[in-house]
Amino acid sequence: MATDIEDRKRAEQLQADLTHASRVSTMGELVASISHELAQPITITTAHARASLRWLQRDPPDMTEVRKGTEKIVEAGALASEIINRLRSLYKKAPPKQELVAINEIIREMAGMMRGEARGHGVSIRTDLNDDLPMTVADRVQLQQVLMNLMLNGIEAMKDTGGVLMVKSQFGEDGQIEIAVKDTGPGLPVDTANQIFDAFFTTKAQGSGMGLAICKSIVESHGGRIWANGNGGRGATFHFTLPAAPAVTTPPVDAA
Repeated sequence: MATDIEDRKRAEQLQADLTHASRVSTMGELVASISHELAQPITITTAHARASLRWLQRDPPDMTEVRKGTEKIVEAGALASEIINRLRSLYKKAPPKQELVAINEIIREMAGMMRGEARGHGVSIRTDLNDDLPMTVADRVQLQQVLMNLMLNGIEAMKDTGGVLMVKSQFGEDGQIEIAVKDTGPGLPVDTANQIFDAFFTTKAQGSGMGLAICKSIVESHGGRIWANGNGGRGATFHFTLPAAPAVTTPPVDAA
């Protein structure tokens, strides 16, 4: 029994190491996008700082305009800090943290992070989100990793032709939350829909074959499932589900 427990712990540690390594590797592909994201608040800060200096140099200084410029600088600084914190959470190696999360919020975060990368390949990112979805209990960073992998795959599939990447959320018939990431690329290779989630299986020239396998492991560890299908010969759609968090009920008040 002791040996079984030790083997299980080693397997869990190996899984955590692979998940972290995959996340860091994938983040490396986003360097251009990250630079673009951080460049925006830095540019805004510099522009408003120069404008504020010009207003201060007036005789008399226009303190109203200086205040407005300073407020814009604070907003831009907060945005840059938020971007850095988001990236740090993806790089950080930490044990899974189960908490109540809103999947639409994570989708919006990742869509914003990916837009620079997508734009560079002529790809536009669109979302179709059901605003009435329940919360789910999950590790936020791991769900970010799943979406990051699926969205990057879609962008890469369209990098030579451009296209549209659609991320949709809805409440599935089985009572679970369903997320779909759909691209308009060349579609999945024939007879690979089941293999693509196997470790080390890849259709990319420089692919490691671990991205989708890690996605499958994360989704299944959260009580969901993941699958892919073609879109009639053109494009591919990746789906995954997550269980809805149990509704919190308030006990009835005793009339007495």
